[in-house]
Order: sequence, then structure tokens, then C-alpha cells
Amino acid sequence: MARVDQANPTRVYWIESRPQEGGRLVLLSKDVDDYSERTLRELTADSKWNVRTAVHEYGGGAYAVYGGLVVFSNWSDQGVYLVDTNKHDAVPMRIGEQNDKLRYASFVVHPSKKFVVCVREDHRESDIQAPAALVAIPIPSGSIINEKDEYPLAKDVVLFDKTDFVSSPAISPMNNELSFYAWNHPDMNWDATTLYCATVTLGGDGIPSVLEHLRVVAGAPGEPRESIYQPRFDDDGILHFISDRSGFWNPYYLGADGEIQQSLESPLSADFAGPEWTFGESTLQPVPGLKFSVVISYTQNGVLKLGILNVATHAIEDLPAPGWSGVGSFQLGYSHSGEQVLVLIAGGPTEHMSLFTYYINGLSAKQHTGSKVVSDAYSGFLSEPQEVVFSTKLPPFGSSESKDANAYAYYYPPTNKDYQGPDNELPPLLVLSHGGPTSAASSVLQSKIQYWTSRGIAVADVNYGGSTGYGREYRERLYPHFGEVDVQDCCAAALYLADSGLVDRKRLSIMGGSAGGFTTLACLAFRPEVFAVGASLYGISDLEVLAKETHKFEAEYPVHLVGPYPEARAEYIRRSPLYSVDTLACPAIFLQGLEDKVVPPNQATLMVNALKEKGIRVAHIEFEGEQHGFRKSENIVRALEAQLYFFSQILGFETADQIDPVPIFNDPSAANQ
Repeated sequence: MARVDQANPTRVYWIESRPQEGGRLVLLSKDVDDYSERTLRELTADSKWNVRTAVHEYGGGAYAVYGGLVVFSNWSDQGVYLVDTNKHDAVPMRIGEQNDKLRYASFVVHPSKKFVVCVREDHRESDIQAPAALVAIPIPSGSIINEKDEYPLAKDVVLFDKTDFVSSPAISPMNNELSFYAWNHPDMNWDATTLYCATVTLGGDGIPSVLEHLRVVAGAPGEPRESIYQPRFDDDGILHFISDRSGFWNPYYLGADGEIQQSLESPLSADFAGPEWTFGESTLQPVPGLKFSVVISYTQNGVLKLGILNVATHAIEDLPAPGWSGVGSFQLGYSHSGEQVLVLIAGGPTEHMSLFTYYINGLSAKQHTGSKVVSDAYSGFLSEPQEVVFSTKLPPFGSSESKDANAYAYYYPPTNKDYQGPDNELPPLLVLSHGGPTSAASSVLQSKIQYWTSRGIAVADVNYGGSTGYGREYRERLYPHFGEVDVQDCCAAALYLADSGLVDRKRLSIMGGSAGGFTTLACLAFRPEVFAVGASLYGISDLEVLAKETHKFEAEYPVHLVGPYPEARAEYIRRSPLYSVDTLACPAIFLQGLEDKVVPPNQATLMVNALKEKGIRVAHIEFEGEQHGFRKSENIVRALEAQLYFFSQILGFETADQIDPVPIFNDPSAANQ
């Protein structure tokens, strides 16, 4: 996540993940027009700092900056810390209530620099029912230090706490107008949200005392359901936001008459945003000094579009996207010569997501961080994705009422200039079922995919029904058919590629993490004729356990995915791979973090034990200190190598790598006895 200091718009800040340091997230900054390390500063160099929040468990939006003041959340205690980057020797100091049971995210510093507005999640009494609130935290002056060289405790000022969830506060530069969105169970924020505006009333000390004139801007109860994201005020105080009221996430704004206006001349069948699993997303940003204008991006016909939209004339000035297929974290700033720049994170099929400065007038981009576009040394080793459209079916399956439909995937052929498969063999296929499940596969360069393709294994990254990027109707195909539509589409993708003569029908494999791990296991259990082997990374095996034991953010997500619990308990049981082991005949490997709060580790253990009892080959690796997803470099490597080793044992090929063997239960070979 990148941020430009709007009080000093020549300076950009960003988060860097360091797997070699246990996955620690580090905050750095430098000038927007410095492409060396001359002005680079590492603001949280000490290993005790990890700029990460646990709000919603997925986090995001863990810091904010204004006028050199940085406020951030630290992972170890979830505390809010303040550091004045105007002082080179400044160290972060904790502010606010200083209670480790309180979590904070989605920060915005008020221009007065007297307080920060943010989301607070209160775990003092309950985790699963942790109340959410929009709060103001006073920012102490540098002189207010107690005898321990600490800032004194300061109570949070609760501004709004009327809903189950709240997100994305934005403050108008014209006045103390505040906007944010909120929602309630059983909805997720991509189902239905409400956009609010209010006035922040300040006390004599400049600290908020109350919100006044609270009003609903869009998404009011009783109105047609819409998902609203990214409220943003421009220089003139006009409120811009994204809504899917047309069926796709498109830009809108609040007119002077208080009515919602379309930013486009007519809605586009394209999404201008994605699902907000994390805080801090930014694919819409007003352009300072350019009246009625916002930077936007969307994908149409498989091509990424980047541009500046004038909401008054509806005209879009195209900005060339140099080979990019994914962009985000939009921020506007200025070079030291006064040129306006768009700072963003972007990537494409031949480059990882990296930090760029885009010179709007010169229509050119310069890279700050990450690897450059792949060099000649990698020529002939990179597999570039080909988007494929394949036929599938809609529920009710096996019925005359089931209709034909299309689904989507990115196909990566095996690619290695130094090796070629035998002439009489087709390559094995690895199908990837993405997590979420309300998420999407991306065509941006991913080293984990190249790991497989460079070793002779084709990959299909499937955007099954329920994925985002294709509008509300497509993503709601999965409601309430999780474990059915996704399974159908992953199997259809694999069989389509096999029938097309691209891959070996007898060596189809599947892998997924989290919700994608559930889809993987469901494919193995309910469509055992399709795949030969599978890998589940922190995946769900028992939907009933998930309905009863998961965290607050997703506590009622299953209501949409499967049905209300316990009323639909029979359906939860029917779709759970754990209760269908009798039909599962495929070997599987399970990889799980032991500190996972999203998918409890027992989900993997239950499945492994069931497969062991049935005599099916199974492997199980647990990682100490890992949560939902692997962050430590050694564990990332081990997880990949373990999957390759396991697949080689099942599919009957030798690995080119020297890999430590994985213990396999029920394996008759001597190497695993």
C-alpha cells in the first residue's frame, strides 16, 4: 500500500514485505522523483516494528501520513504508534488508549494534525462479536511526555458505532465533512453497504467531540442493494465513490443538489474496483488542481484501461498502461520540478507488482521498487498467460433446468528454453482455485506459477463463477452454491484443456488455499474422476466448523455461500469434503499455519486423519508461527517444494530439484516407510 503525503506531495510512503525477516512489513519513504536510494528512509528499521493490523484478520490500511507525521499499527501489540518523520532521529511512540485488545486500521490524519480518524475493532469482551466503531485518536504534541518518556493515555472519541462494520473514512479538504461506508451482518461489503456523510464537531482543544448531521448518501435500508466503496473528496469538496448499482462497480459522485450523479455518460459493463477484503484499496482518486477529474482504471475485453475521467463532461483521457494488467494504490503527488504524478502499484504478465511514478503530462512511468521488467536472462523461461473462455453449466446440475454458460481462466503453458518434454507426452496440469471465494485470479506475474511452468507443468488459474471482475451477476453465481459452481467450473476448465489436446488427461492436479482449498477438496471428494492428486493450503474441509468457529468478518459469509445455519445444516454436511471421504480416492497434501485464526488448523487435521484411516496417500505439514497464508521465506519455499515432491510421487515423475522428502502416510514405497 502506497501513500503520498498530501501536505508534502513530493514524498511517497509504502509498505515492503520481507519474507527473510519472518514476513515483517516495513514502512519506507522517499521522494516521488528519486529513482535511486538517495532520499530513501526506512522508518521502521528496528525488528520490533511490523506495520500490520489484525482488524478483520486480513488487515490493510495499517498507516497514514500527513505533514511528515506517520501513524501506524504495530502487529505485536496492535497498538497505534506515532513518528514524526520531520526529525531524523525520531522513534515511534504509542498513542491512544494503549490497550492490546483494541485493533485499529484505515487511518486518516486530520489536516490540523491534532487527531487521526480510524476504524477500531474492540476485542476486550469478545472476538467473534468484537464491536466496530469509527473513532478519533488525539495526536499529542511532542512536548507531552510523562516521566517514562511515553505519551500519556488518551481515550478514543467514538464517532460512529451503529453498524457491525465500518470502513474507509475520508475527510473533506474544504471543511470538517467526513464520509465513510458501513454494513451489517449477514452481508459482506461486496453484497451491500451504506455510504454516510457527517460533520465532525470539534471541541475547544481541536479534538472531535461528536458527529453531527449524520445522513445516508447511498445504499439506505429499503433501497436496492448496492456495494459502495472508496469515498473520496476532491479539492472542491465533491464526494466521489464507486458503486455497483448498475451491476458493475462504476464511479459516481454527489452533485451540488445532493443527488447522486453518474460519473460516466452511461454505466460500463466493467468493474472499476475489486472486493475489499482489506482496508486501504484505491483505484479511484481525485486529481488535485484538475476540476471534476478522477483517476480511474478498469478492464474491458481483457485489456486494462487507465485514465483520467472528467465527471462533468464524462470524457476519459486515456493513460497508456505499459504492459500492465493489474494496478492499484492510486495516489497523486508532484515532482520537485512541479510536474503532477500518479503514484501507483502496478504489474503485468512479465513484471511483478511494483511501485511506479507515472508522469501524467508526459504519459510515462518510472519504477521505484521491485524487479524490473524481466531481463533477457529470463527470456525463454517465463510462461505468459492466455485467457481462455470455456463452457460450463449452471445449477441445478443434472437437471433439464441447468443452463449452459461461460467461465474463465488464465492458461500458462510449460515454458523452459533449456528443456522440452517427450514428443509422445502431454504435460501434467495444475488447476489453481483461488481463495475468497469472492476474489479473482490475476494475470500479473507470479513466481509461484512460474515455479510450476518452468518445471514442465501447465497451470490453469480459474476464475470460476463467483469470481470478481465480471460484475455482480457473475460473482453471485456462487450464492448459495459454494462447493458446487466452483467445483463444476474448475473441473470444466481442466477437462476443456485436456480435450483441447494441451494437457495430459490422466495427470490433472488441483491446488488451492483457504476457500480455494475447500474447492480443491470438494473437487477431489465429489468429482473423483477428474483429478489424480490435490493440495490444500489452509483450506476448509468442514463447512459446519467454519460456520461455528470463524472470525467476525466472515462469521455470516456462509449464509450467502450455503444457507442460514443451523437451518441449512444438512446442506453444510452434504457439501463438506470431510463427510464424503468415502467417495474420495485421490491422494492429497495439506499445508497449514498453526496460528491461523481464519481457518482453524483442525480443519486440516480432521481431513488428514480421515484419509489416513481410509488408506489413501496423504501428507501433512504444519508451520509454526504462520497465520492465514505463509509469510516466512523458508516456509514459502518449503510449501512449494513439498507440493512438487508429493505430486511427483503420485504422478510418477522425477523432480529436477533436490528436495527434502515429505513423509507420506499410506505410501507403500520404501522411501516413506
